[in-house]
Amino acid sequence: MSKALFFGSMILGVAMAATTMAAAPTLVGKEAPDFALRGLDGRNLRLSEFRGQVVLVNFWTRSDGDSRQQMPALDRINITYQRAGLVVLGVSVDDDLRRAKEFATAMSVSYPILFDTGAGLGEDYLLQKMPMTILVDRAGIVRYSAVGFKRGDERVYLDHIRELLRE
Repeated sequence: MSKALFFGSMILGVAMAATTMAAAPTLVGKEAPDFALRGLDGRNLRLSEFRGQVVLVNFWTRSDGDSRQQMPALDRINITYQRAGLVVLGVSVDDDLRRAKEFATAMSVSYPILFDTGAGLGEDYLLQKMPMTILVDRAGIVRYSAVGFKRGDERVYLDHIRELLRE
């Protein structure tokens, strides 16, 4: 294979991958699907209960290392911005409810942890990779979505949160 043909096929592959990624379905700009889930404390919470507030919903699994790093960062955000009108909700989409509850208890975060044991919510939110974090504005519209987590991502969340809290 010639170098030109090789590099041409690599460029085409990169372009196709970028097109595939850009075409990934997203809820940004759409109304956040409502849900009612049981929390770690035994109470049921419904997303629509928080209409009028900015809501950060974080979908996670105990087996994902990024979730383990992200939860303390979200806890700091919750503690800092809850008085300003931010609600943080953690949603476990783990298959093993008992182990998910043990993990959530061990993480000891200040925000509510909810448990989804069905497949419907994952489909509604187009979950593909964990963790996934969305921001919902005061009107219930998804305004931001992020997949995965790496150190420093919380600064991006804060930029969006501050903007939504000012609206």
